[in-house]
Amino acid sequence: MPKTYHYAFKNTYLGLSKRLTTSVEIISISGIGNNRITVNALWDTGATSSAVTPDVARRLSLVPIGRTKVNGVNNVSMADIVLLSVGLPNQTIIRDVHAAVCNLVKDVDLLIGMDIITTGDFCISNGEGKTLFSFAIPPFVNKTDLYEKALAVNNRNK
Repeated sequence: MPKTYHYAFKNTYLGLSKRLTTSVEIISISGIGNNRITVNALWDTGATSSAVTPDVARRLSLVPIGRTKVNGVNNVSMADIVLLSVGLPNQTIIRDVHAAVCNLVKDVDLLIGMDIITTGDFCISNGEGKTLFSFAIPPFVNKTDLYEKALAVNNRNK
């Protein structure tokens, strides 16, 4: 049976964090102009797809391959779709990401949505008043089950 290697990273925040961010590389697939840049990314489990800012699309000369409807918190709009790759902090590259081009929150150039998050295991822990965010690719066969963990701890405490 072949061995499976997992590639992971973690970020520990000094307190409880409301935003999960990492530095990532965005890589242009088209090969026109600048090929890659490092940006600040926000990991968003509420987003079905990833998105980049118009500034990133311009800096990498990303060419639209289509359009899509984007549902924001307070509006619905149409946005260009561009094709790119994303280099994650665990040294893996997610290829052929279809990202919407739209304005994002301040200090964020890439929104990482569930299209990327579901390629691995995503975990948030908030013990001792500090947030620990970790991500591994590929997903582990033995899933993290907090319900079963809580039952086991509660049974030991009886």
